[in-house]
Formats: sequence, structure tokens, C-alpha cells
Amino acid sequence: MTSLYSAAKGALLSIVRTWASELGPKGIRVNSLVPGPIATEFRDFMQADERTEFEAGLVNSLALRRIGTAEEAAAVAIFLLSKDASYITGSQIAVDGGLVMR
Repeated sequence: MTSLYSAAKGALLSIVRTWASELGPKGIRVNSLVPGPIATEFRDFMQADERTEFEAGLVNSLALRRIGTAEEAAAVAIFLLSKDASYITGSQIAVDGGLVMR
């Protein structure tokens, strides 16, 4: 299952770069938000004690030592949609509490 997830994620990131290159001359910017652990209902299928243990291990692997909020991820998305990000295209912005650094 992990291999399929990784392949799909890699394909999406490749599409972002390709679209940014193809659409840039038309003034269209394409970027990707790459979230790490965000507090959502995504892990609700797990038993409560299992989820608690999993999330504790996850938090320990993060530089910021906490799970992010949907509002934090949304703030980055809003920035990318704003004029303040008008010179950013083909980028992947990690909103992951430092997960990719580990």
C-alpha cells in the first residue's frame, strides 16, 4: 500500500511541475501543498488507544513536536492563492512541522 501511495504522490508532484511550466506563460501559477500530520478525522478508523500511541510516535518525529491544525494548512493555501505569492510556481510547500527534515 505504501508503494502505491508514494507513486501517486510522486506523480502529482510531477504534474504540478509540468503544469507550472506549461501554464506559466499564460500567467497561471501551479503549486502544491504537501501536508504532514494534520489534526483531522483521517485516523479515526483506529482504536482510541492505538491512535494515541501512533500519534505520540508521530509527534516525536516532528521538529515542532506537535500535530498541525487544518487552519495552519489553510493559511498556507490562502497565501499561495494571494498576490503575495505571485512569483511562486512549480513549488511544493511542506506544511509538516518539520517532518521532511527528519
